[in-house]
Order: sequence, then C-alpha cells, then structure tokens
Amino acid sequence: MSVSAVMFFAGCGMMEEPIERIKPESKPYTSQLPEAYHKIYLNKSTSADVLEDIKQYGSELVSQSESVVASWGEKKNTSQFWLTMAAFDEENFTVTRKYFLAVDEKPWHPFAEGQKLRFDTEMIVAEATLSEPYPDENQKRIAIFTKALNNTRDDIAQIRQDSKVLDTEAMMINQTMERIIYVLKASPALAVRLDEPNGLDFDHPTLEKGRVGMTVADNIAKIKIRIGPVKKLWKEE
Repeated sequence: MSVSAVMFFAGCGMMEEPIERIKPESKPYTSQLPEAYHKIYLNKSTSADVLEDIKQYGSELVSQSESVVASWGEKKNTSQFWLTMAAFDEENFTVTRKYFLAVDEKPWHPFAEGQKLRFDTEMIVAEATLSEPYPDENQKRIAIFTKALNNTRDDIAQIRQDSKVLDTEAMMINQTMERIIYVLKASPALAVRLDEPNGLDFDHPTLEKGRVGMTVADNIAKIKIRIGPVKKLWKEE
C-alpha cells in the first residue's frame, strides 16, 4: 500500500471521532431515564405489561427468565451500552424491582452531557430488612444499600450469560455499588448523606468522580448513581 493510501485511511480514522461528536445521536441518552423505566410500576406492572413497553429503541434485544425481563443494547461501536430490567414477585407476578443502567465511555455528544454512567433502581425492601434492630440509622442505610446490591446481583445473574454486553453491565453495576459500600463501611457516618439533597460523593475505581443518593419511603428504596460532571445534572433532577 502506498504512503498516500496509508495517510488517507489514517485520516478517515482521525475524522471518525469528531463526526461522532456532532452527528445526531440516537436514544437512549445517558442524561435521561427512558420512558420504559417510567412505565414500570412497583407492585402493579405485570410481566406482560413490561414485555409490551420495555423495548423502545428498535435495535434492542430482550432477555427473559422466570422472574426477570430485560432489554439491552449498545452503540458507538460498543463504547455505549444500556440495560432496562424488571424483576417480579414469584407469587403474584408483579414488579418488585426495576433498574436502568447506561454507560458511555465516550460521553462527547451534547445529549450525553458528559455523563459516563447512570444507574437508577427502585425496589421493595423486605420488612425483615427494615425492622431489624440496627445500632443506628446509618447502619440501617448501609444494610439497605447492601441488600440492594445483593438483589441486583441475583436479578442480573439470571440473564447475564445471554450476552457479553449483559455480562459487562453486571460487572459495572457490581464494581460501582461495591465501591460505594466500601466507602460507607470505612466511614459509616457518611451514610447520612445518602438521603441529603446533594447525595454522597465518591471516587469510582475506573470512571473518576461519582455521586450516589438513596431515599427510603415506606418499604420502597430509590437509588440513583451518577458518574461524570454530576453537580449540574443532579440539581436539575
């Protein structure tokens, strides 16, 4: 191959990155929760409801086990991937947990707003977890967050073998939540920040700065995790 040809193809590679930054980007955006997540209601939505709504963007794939339904996909040559998932009560078949994860390793596009990761979940917390006699409220918050990680692991374990993308998503959620638990157990007093307006800042092992929040009302825990320039987006949310 001639020198000019090599330079031409190298130039095409160099052009690919700027073009990705300005060309229209398809959904989902890392800065937004998908409509499918909003349409899933704890204690109400059934597996039939979720199957109807969970696949939104055309190119997504659906994985299903006896108690979990998920849609997932990837774009930007696999540098962005996402997951919407719901888990069901095995007796009444209504949703007990719902999740959304989006990871963007090239968060250049304006719609991404620089976010490298967002993770949202809502889940029903068992009465046994809520009523256990904890030494203080911070230990209770840590126990609930730890239970949330265990639930998430159990749910995604049912489908992670379906795809390398799902396996990577499972590892990403596990790594992120384990890091937060490490921070909380090292300084339990920090757990009080989980339900404060600005949440708790933490350092992710590979994705830099992050922030986490958790609220518990009645028996429902809501967790949100953001990694990237979170301060502006956190206030808007």
